[in-house]
Amino acid sequence: RRGFALMAEAAEVRVAKAGDEVLVRYLGRLQDGTVFDATEEGGEPFGFKVGAGEVVPGFDLAVRGLAVGKKITVTLTPEEAYGQRREDWVVTVPAASVPSGLREGMQVRLSSGAKATVMDMNDDGSAVIDSNPMLAGETLVFDIELVGFKQPPKMGVEIVGWGGKLVQVPKGIANSRVSQVFTTPKWPSAWPYSDRDFKRQDESNDANFYDSPRIVAHIDDGAIVAIRDFYAVQFAQAPQGEYSALDICSSWISHYPKDLKAKRVAVTGMNDAELARNTQATEHVAKDLNLDPIMPYGDNGFDFVTNVVSVDYLSRPVEIFKEMHRVMKPGGVAIMSFSNRCFASKAIAMWVANMSDGPGHCQIVGNYFHFNPEGGWKDISSVDISPDPGRSDPMWVVTAVKA
Repeated sequence: RRGFALMAEAAEVRVAKAGDEVLVRYLGRLQDGTVFDATEEGGEPFGFKVGAGEVVPGFDLAVRGLAVGKKITVTLTPEEAYGQRREDWVVTVPAASVPSGLREGMQVRLSSGAKATVMDMNDDGSAVIDSNPMLAGETLVFDIELVGFKQPPKMGVEIVGWGGKLVQVPKGIANSRVSQVFTTPKWPSAWPYSDRDFKRQDESNDANFYDSPRIVAHIDDGAIVAIRDFYAVQFAQAPQGEYSALDICSSWISHYPKDLKAKRVAVTGMNDAELARNTQATEHVAKDLNLDPIMPYGDNGFDFVTNVVSVDYLSRPVEIFKEMHRVMKPGGVAIMSFSNRCFASKAIAMWVANMSDGPGHCQIVGNYFHFNPEGGWKDISSVDISPDPGRSDPMWVVTAVKA
């Protein structure tokens, strides 16, 4: 009877199969031992859906059949990984088609949607672009451990909003680590960052990089809907038709609700032509806040200050967050939202160190609020509003109320 019980127990051990949402830790290295990627020790494990094409084929197959706690080492041929290199995917772009500010080493997205790397800038102004995956043609070795299966998201998060009112965020994911960062805040005793944390790959004048209008969306449709719905919940707390909003680092779209009922919408960003196309704005000012963080607005003027997927570009957050505080009314709400996408060459060093570290990035933004000005913000909160975790762009938000 005991033997039968043990056999039954063993038969119930869950193993990964197609359709499962799994969590893994891994270390990837080349055949010479060079590590090219790994999950961070102590950080979040990597999650994906088995069989959905979200990882290279050999990695997907290696995980199938693993039970939680099981480790495996696999060697993947190029065909099982990123494929063989294709020389016809290395092209020279004529100088007339090269956007201003392009630099060697930058990651760009082609009109086809494919990602590419700028390999060389020629003397005649043309650029050599390589759309091969960085690891194309390589044999890869992965150490993989299955650490768990994703739990279904628990929806609904409560945070403090405009005027100190409690706000229900129905599409907030309560059991996400992102939503729990400030449940029990852990604030540093002093400003924890140094100048090197704000260094960028491309330190050239930002005006050159943003000189050409980019009438594109920088996050996918699902993420846009998620932040628009989040704004709707927040803005609904203020007197309709009377409140004012400021969108910093803005462009041709602010991702505000389509039925926006604001009296005043000011937008500021890098490109005047983009800002002029923002149909929800009542006023716009082109301004480089990294060059001059003083905002061209009076004290206590706005109920909301917002920023979508641009906080990672701020190299002078101390001054900028103090300015946000100055121009906001007491009880107003600042809303900083971000994803795992950016122009890597223009984002600050400590941000791009791990683009998938949602909780870590929330802590960075929370620290910005906590110290700038110290005691000036209260009810700092974080919410994961990602519409389809693992398959859409993530959308993470940090909010704070002016004390």
